[in-house]
Amino acid sequence: MANSSKNVFSIDGDTITISHSDGDFIATASLREDYEEEIQSVTWSKNGNYVYSQKLGVYLHIYIMKKWYGEDVYDQMKTSGYIVDHMDNNGYNCCIDNLCFLTYDENIAKGHTVDKKSKNKTHIALSLFKDFYTQNIQMTIVFNYPAIAKISSINSPAVIELVYLLYDCEYEIVLNDARAILYDYEYNHTFDPEKLHDSDYHIEGAYGIPWPIERYNRYIEGGHGHAVCFFVKKSPIKGWKVEEQRKFFYLRGTPKPKE
Repeated sequence: MANSSKNVFSIDGDTITISHSDGDFIATASLREDYEEEIQSVTWSKNGNYVYSQKLGVYLHIYIMKKWYGEDVYDQMKTSGYIVDHMDNNGYNCCIDNLCFLTYDENIAKGHTVDKKSKNKTHIALSLFKDFYTQNIQMTIVFNYPAIAKISSINSPAVIELVYLLYDCEYEIVLNDARAILYDYEYNHTFDPEKLHDSDYHIEGAYGIPWPIERYNRYIEGGHGHAVCFFVKKSPIKGWKVEEQRKFFYLRGTPKPKE
């Protein structure tokens, strides 16, 4: 294929990685056969925090949304006041599971709350994904520093370490849940699933109480002379559908009465 593009392309399954010859960005995007040749036939360049093709006259994330949802749907959503939101706030991640329609005002609010408060992953790593085929949204959470469980059915101290939540509702409601989770964790290091709006869940943790936050922070800062590994992102559960109703909840260890 004759190609005058100044980009370097790498394909891995249904994902294409795009970099520029001057090395100023690396972007990823979902790939399908119907536009595999076209996306590689033009030059994609950095434009602010996004990637743009002058020849096609379009940003990469909008290009992907038009290919997957169709030009008519995109135009209708734009006319209705919606923009394309990068769910992980990374303008170079243009995979379809990272793109979602969101009103301009909600996008601004997300930037000042969810995006800002989830930027530092050392204590809590919260991520959002949208399944194009089911149109459901998943939230994944790794509590690198465990969250105290606030669950009425548990009569023993416990912590939560890993959470998958499946949503069959508007993106704005998911964002409100994300805010509640982030604020609860920031102020109390707690996780309260009973007040959320998810349709299904997978939650793992352990009986007991977390070690002191000061001790954890000392390790993070290198104060004990040891490196600390922590998750920055947990991938969603592929193919998860609401009708499955997993309702999975598991705590390791042995319960002890609350003092």
